Amino acid sequence: MKLKIIFLTLLNIIIFQIVSGQASGVKDYNRYVNLFTGSSNSRWQMFPGPAMPFGMVKLSPDNQGNVYNGGYEYTVSSISGFSHLHSMGISGLSLMPVTGNFNDGIDMYKGFAGPAEGPYKNMWTSGYRSRIDKKTETARPGYYSVELLDYNIQVELTATIRCGMLKFTYPKSNASHIIIDYGFKCEEKNTILDACFKKESPTRFVGYTKISNQWIDSLVVYFVIELNKAIESADAWTTLPYTGKEDMFGTDFRKKRPVQTNITEFRGKGECGVILNFSTRQKEVVLVQTAISFVSIEQAEMNLDSELMPFNGNFEKVVGNASQTWDSLLSRIEVFTDNDTDKGKFYTSLYRTYSGKSIVSDVNGKYTDGCGKIQILQPPANAVFSADGFWGGQWNLSPLWSVTAPEYMNSYINSLLELQRVGGWIPEAPVALKYAPIMGAQHHNSLIISAFQKGINRFDAEKAYAAIKHDYTTQGIVHPCGGFAGNRQLDSYEKYGYVPEESGPMSNTLEYAYDDWCLGQFALSLGKKSDFNYFNNRSENYKNAFDTTTRFIRRRHADGTWVTPFDPYKFGTEGGGWNGPGYMEADAFIYSFFVPHDLPGMIHLMGLDLFNNRLEEGLDKEMFDLSNQPSLEIPFLFNYSGKPWLTQKYSRFYASHIIDLSPYNGWFGEEDEGQLSAMFVLTSIGLFETDGGCSVKPRWEIASPIFEKVVIHLDPAFYKGKEFIIETHNNSSENIYIQSAILNGKPLNHPWLYHSDIANGGKLILEMGPMPNKDWGSKPEDSPADTRFYK
Repeated sequence: MKLKIIFLTLLNIIIFQIVSGQASGVKDYNRYVNLFTGSSNSRWQMFPGPAMPFGMVKLSPDNQGNVYNGGYEYTVSSISGFSHLHSMGISGLSLMPVTGNFNDGIDMYKGFAGPAEGPYKNMWTSGYRSRIDKKTETARPGYYSVELLDYNIQVELTATIRCGMLKFTYPKSNASHIIIDYGFKCEEKNTILDACFKKESPTRFVGYTKISNQWIDSLVVYFVIELNKAIESADAWTTLPYTGKEDMFGTDFRKKRPVQTNITEFRGKGECGVILNFSTRQKEVVLVQTAISFVSIEQAEMNLDSELMPFNGNFEKVVGNASQTWDSLLSRIEVFTDNDTDKGKFYTSLYRTYSGKSIVSDVNGKYTDGCGKIQILQPPANAVFSADGFWGGQWNLSPLWSVTAPEYMNSYINSLLELQRVGGWIPEAPVALKYAPIMGAQHHNSLIISAFQKGINRFDAEKAYAAIKHDYTTQGIVHPCGGFAGNRQLDSYEKYGYVPEESGPMSNTLEYAYDDWCLGQFALSLGKKSDFNYFNNRSENYKNAFDTTTRFIRRRHADGTWVTPFDPYKFGTEGGGWNGPGYMEADAFIYSFFVPHDLPGMIHLMGLDLFNNRLEEGLDKEMFDLSNQPSLEIPFLFNYSGKPWLTQKYSRFYASHIIDLSPYNGWFGEEDEGQLSAMFVLTSIGLFETDGGCSVKPRWEIASPIFEKVVIHLDPAFYKGKEFIIETHNNSSENIYIQSAILNGKPLNHPWLYHSDIANGGKLILEMGPMPNKDWGSKPEDSPADTRFYK
């Protein structure tokens, strides 16, 4: 068994720390990553602390309450704790180093962090939160540091995949502590169903937290904590319900907190916690090593022994390991420009595309599935991931991963198939491996199909096909283990050829049709001609939602009549268009362009001039929401409609405005676990895939790169080419239009190239200028869709 664990640990290192062909650490791409970007308006899973690519442990400071975009807010100059899990719907193990007397002498206990607006340093209201001096705060890939002003403690953090290492430098004190707060505040409002703490030795402590929230009915987070010094004692508290008597400040912070002193074990629920007590010398370093598991305490200990023990408690070596891993991953795309701001945007975004989703399996392959059963990975799966939905990911994460990190893409696909093996359906949003009903359709399957079409196929294609086909031919269900699996409106979609008003959002007609086309292309590649015909024909259902009078996609009743009154610019409906009628996070105007698989068909229905005029007007008047999924492909559609210079114009504008490196702005929409980051990366290098790369012979569309030169270093395990280079001549913020193109020494007269052109290695040279060349790539036969459908 021990040999198996060692082997699997090495396998994890090979898979998740693979280096590119570049010399390690030579160019230090990490220095361009700004981890505070957007931290003033970002979700829980966007954090400034250290993590490994797709790491389980995302160890980061927190300072807010239970609010949307909760976690770390840059403008709040205090910290309430350093928690280990910052994934969609998942949190756990918050530690806070403090000094001073924490029993106020009137049977109260400061077992709360205090308000984000504070602390006021008043014994009744401040809690254990500490102010910070922002000038002492530092963050880079694999490392975070800050000084806690109220305790004179320096905090330094680093991480491996499943472990954290916290370095606390204390002042001289006879009352130094580490607080373990089970009920700390995060984005989701968690209910603590059960909490456990056990002292295994004066230096090692184990326990768990069982939580529930809006996405998760029950999740157990197991932990182990190892200190480099013995504690003197441990206390615990449990917060009782508020009695209704407000204090002098009109608040309920003075809830009664019964204290248990000198504990070796503790069980609680609700707001509760444990405090470790010890003395420290001046500038004494207390090193805290931690590990997480969703399976058991024993598994958490195994993760600790496998990932951290090899470093022998050397904090700097763990930092170096994380830094080297990130630098190697970021170096897979080199961009050349004198504009360091653009470099910062690029590598900050590239970093975020690998930091949002989380491994939730242990070093030996064990994990807890969505039904709460312990499973072990079946090859070729090497990990399972918890993640938000993949809605829109076919335009950003999927294409980017396919050229920068195919081994991650392959691993994520095998995770989806592993979860299907145990749960019966491929999960749309495997939050804590549940069937979380977050968005619409099943676009995560485009990731599988695109990978296969591009030769990233280290998975069982026949099993993958059968699983997707099941999900596209079987009405979705409330999963027996919670959540919803499959498509909610599939029966109606099959019966009427569209999703009628009485069943759900009309936008799902468009979403389902795209998925059908993707599966049809997969069927064609596998030689399943009958299935290809079926799903390809069904992919034309979007036409049943098109009103030839208004020439818009329009809501329709089950009896075939159109819903009146009609306003193409009305966003969603009163219900937001999620499960009720309307358009999911968009309107009829936006969804009238959502036919990424058959743009020639939509152009024919709408008319070429109207199609282009509406697109241009919508972009000029900001009628599209380019920060949200249904509109992400909009700037690139002119490549299909004979005006590629407008794709160059608007994609360049998009690349110039999608991200601001400041902590106050960041991405101008919800970043969605790396989606907007991936959009910037792709747009900035001038490549895009409107159909998500799912066609039998995938094509990349060409836009307007912002860089003088881009070098994509290809993974030799998947691609035979060494590198693909995009070189621009005479490029500037004014010279945004392509005048001519040369691919591998030959003129390229259309605004696209095959994926094989990239995979085989080569060079694309773009001559840029200040005015459009309206002759380049504008003929009907130049469209990326000209030979797309293989009927």
